[in-house]
Amino acid sequence: MAGSSVVRDINTDMIQGSPRFIVGPDGRKSGVVLEVTQYRRLLRRIEDLEDALALDSAAQSSKRLVSYESVRERLKRSGKL
Repeated sequence: MAGSSVVRDINTDMIQGSPRFIVGPDGRKSGVVLEVTQYRRLLRRIEDLEDALALDSAAQSSKRLVSYESVRERLKRSGKL
């Protein structure tokens, strides 16, 4: 499954160094402090995963997928590109 490998990559690659946690009065972890670069990298990975899931969903619900080249050629012929 492609989705699970992306999640595994996020888990193993995103946190470099020791993570810093925010601990509540009860001693339980309630948050995580990330470097800005780690945060941005994590967001990019999450967005990539969302894109992959959307593509999978579209492919499953579509009766027929049309290639980029085909769409581009049609738009050129119709004068829209």
